[in-house]
Amino acid sequence: MVIGLCLANKSKGQTTPSNASLAEKIYLQLDKDIYTTGSTIWFKSIVTKSIDNTPTNLSGVLYVEHINAKETIIEKKLIKIDKGIGEGHFDLPITMTHGTYLIRAYTEWNKNFDSDFFFEKYVQIFSLADKNNLDNALNQVTLVKDPIGNDHLKAVINPFVLDSLHKNKLQLYITTDNKKDSVSIKKGKDNSYQIDYMVPKDSQMATLELITSNQKKYAKTIVLDEQFIDLQFFPESGELVNGLSSKVGFKALDAFGSGAKVEGDIIDQNNTLITSFKSNSLGMGSFQLNLADSTKTYYGRLVQESSKTDIIYPLPKIASLGNVMSVSEKDKNITINTSSNYLENDSIYLNVSFRGLTLYDLKAQLKNGNRKFMFSSNDLPEGIIVFKMMDDKNQAVAERIYFNKRLGNNLNIKIAADKPSYAKRDLTNISIETTNNKGEATNVNTSVLVINKEQLGDIQNTRENILSYFLMSSELMGHIENPGFYFSSNKDMLSDLDALMLTQGWRQYKYSKTYERLAFKPEMSLAVSGHVTSALSKNRRRSAEITMMTFGESKDVYGQKTDSLGNFKFNLFDEFGKDMGIVLQSAKRSGTKVNYNFFLDRKQSPAITFNHKKSVEKLDSIAEIFLRKEDERKLVYNDFSLNSDDILLDEVVIEAYKLTPNRKKVMDRFGKPDVVIEGDAIAEKEKKWSYGLYSVLMFSFSDKLTIRRDSAGNLYPMAFNREPTLVVIDGIPLKYYEFEFAQSIPPSEVSSVELIEYAKNFASLYCEAYPSGCLMPPMIGNVLAIYTHGQKGIYNVRKPVGILKTTVPVFSQPKEFYAPKYNNAQQEGDLQKPDFRSVIHWQPILKTDDSGVRKTSFYNGDIVGEMMVIVESIAENGAIGYQEYIYKVE
Repeated sequence: MVIGLCLANKSKGQTTPSNASLAEKIYLQLDKDIYTTGSTIWFKSIVTKSIDNTPTNLSGVLYVEHINAKETIIEKKLIKIDKGIGEGHFDLPITMTHGTYLIRAYTEWNKNFDSDFFFEKYVQIFSLADKNNLDNALNQVTLVKDPIGNDHLKAVINPFVLDSLHKNKLQLYITTDNKKDSVSIKKGKDNSYQIDYMVPKDSQMATLELITSNQKKYAKTIVLDEQFIDLQFFPESGELVNGLSSKVGFKALDAFGSGAKVEGDIIDQNNTLITSFKSNSLGMGSFQLNLADSTKTYYGRLVQESSKTDIIYPLPKIASLGNVMSVSEKDKNITINTSSNYLENDSIYLNVSFRGLTLYDLKAQLKNGNRKFMFSSNDLPEGIIVFKMMDDKNQAVAERIYFNKRLGNNLNIKIAADKPSYAKRDLTNISIETTNNKGEATNVNTSVLVINKEQLGDIQNTRENILSYFLMSSELMGHIENPGFYFSSNKDMLSDLDALMLTQGWRQYKYSKTYERLAFKPEMSLAVSGHVTSALSKNRRRSAEITMMTFGESKDVYGQKTDSLGNFKFNLFDEFGKDMGIVLQSAKRSGTKVNYNFFLDRKQSPAITFNHKKSVEKLDSIAEIFLRKEDERKLVYNDFSLNSDDILLDEVVIEAYKLTPNRKKVMDRFGKPDVVIEGDAIAEKEKKWSYGLYSVLMFSFSDKLTIRRDSAGNLYPMAFNREPTLVVIDGIPLKYYEFEFAQSIPPSEVSSVELIEYAKNFASLYCEAYPSGCLMPPMIGNVLAIYTHGQKGIYNVRKPVGILKTTVPVFSQPKEFYAPKYNNAQQEGDLQKPDFRSVIHWQPILKTDDSGVRKTSFYNGDIVGEMMVIVESIAENGAIGYQEYIYKVE
């Protein structure tokens, strides 16, 4: 007898979330997945609580990294997260080599959960004129059969493309079918390295990894058999069991790791037909295997049209004893059928969980080895549900993940344009209205992306979107091909989703994992932290008064007393731009400066794992259309480049002043000073937190000259004319390696600072400062002359104590998406320049008002055809929405 259990009539079980459910989900909406050099990667970031997708209140800092195939971080940005929302970009240099790149995002808090909840997205970047790309490091790759039938992998390696300073030693590793081999090769007469490597029979792929003498790395995966099909079978609840029926998922992959559409038969060892199967377009599907027999062996049989040859793939072996749990849905009712061939009338438990949170623990008794449970789909959350069958000892004996698609859980988005069609360069007005599942207006955070459908529409239909990510991809490990496919308007959506759940497997469900300790704390703002120790010992920590100055857009001073162990932490005001210079200074309680050592906490990037199989993907016709259009666009744009005019500065003259021997020496060689700042005036402006001469000049004499900071955090002087500026102290020119010493001169040691603009004999001074760069020295430049009371140069100046000067990363400066405005007569250049944009409009953050409505406008380009408007939204309660809209440009 079959007994049904209705979820609505049962009390809930455990409600405490597992610690995996405490993670944050991170989603980056990119404007596209394929780029050319010289363009920009635009992204919006959404960070939510994993358990319910509501915008996070834990993290205020998001790390986003741009990583190349050598597993090197090209650029790292800190994105400010406000109520879970942020935005950013990566500018792609024109000199960037083409290839596959990884965009990775994580928070400090998410480091607690390994890399399971990091966001990762691989993008293709193409150079339309790349003469020296990394692919040339490994070329002329061929597979050759020798007279006795062995396969030889031959290739030519040019490590100097990868590393211009490479010496003789080159390491090469070849991995075939997960077996890694070290290969010894020697340099040829033409400085190239040739390999001839015998690969094992029937190998499908080979990954070659090069490591130069300077540890520069490059890896490339080669497909050895392009006709290869890998067909895998996945029993519904983990195994096939003798005497029990089971659904079996299957997945077919081609040589490039992409889904291959297949069909075939299931046969036994006697070639008896059991059933047939047919995949979807991504190579996945399922079939029913009734009453599996452990005395038989089952196979999947494919017939490839190209060869007309049967290919046989074995199914998993049949277990003699075991359990099967099947899930089916009809008319929004979900049926769970549990079966066992050794438990007949025993008690079992059914655990139902969602994102690590147990929703229900149900106990029931088997009858003749079977039991059914029934649930209403609308009474369960939308997304991935885990059903777990356990025996009376609370041991899991079967598991199944299932995607529940309930009614009315997401936001409803309505997009409308003010006209049915537009002319080229017309202003387009778009209205966006958002409502909840009750039809009520709701406040949401929205993004608007407008693209040319011909060039990017097909890519958009299959790539990640807000629905596929938050409901599916963020909870499953492993690569999901074309995630947007599962949430497009296709009639087989539910069966396609179920095929994915079957083949992805519950073992790759992120919430099945627990974490022993959560060592990383949430990072809510920019901060500088560390500790101080005695100058005589790195291990003896000290309590101290700490002063910190920051040199960002605003110059701020912070003060703090460390704890008894010398620990300190400064929470910073929001700062945007490049790395910000800071100075830390230690003192005793009395205010006397003391020479303590500073040790800053530096956040390390997690280990990088780059999927090199991504590099074997073929360039399909969709990408070819985009690249052809981009090539045409850049050829036309080159004819409309603009030249900037030079600006001449007025001459500045100051009155004569009293000469000293050192002043006369400098004046005779370089000329009269244009700016003079007396030492008394400098000393008067010195503050408690000042850490050297340049810091006082920066804060108090910015009308006289400019003090800038380089990438290493060092301060350096610059005249307003922006010509090179070199430093002379007491008439003694500084060498390039002495420049940084000048910034720390105590102001009390300075008698005057003088600036000579357009100095005489500048080329000869440049050669003294940069002896190795004297082949073509600049003829024009400035001299900053510093005179000290000791009058004997930089090495006789007293150095400040207890000071650390360094830089810290700050938030990336948001960049406005540029698009022409054709109603502005002043933008004459835009009116003349052809407009072939593939991305028409990008507005990452657009908030609807209390009525749930928001409008935006933009100008079309010169390309006619259909334009696609993509709107992605998230509400404060975690509801998400995705909507597309098409309009025409004629």
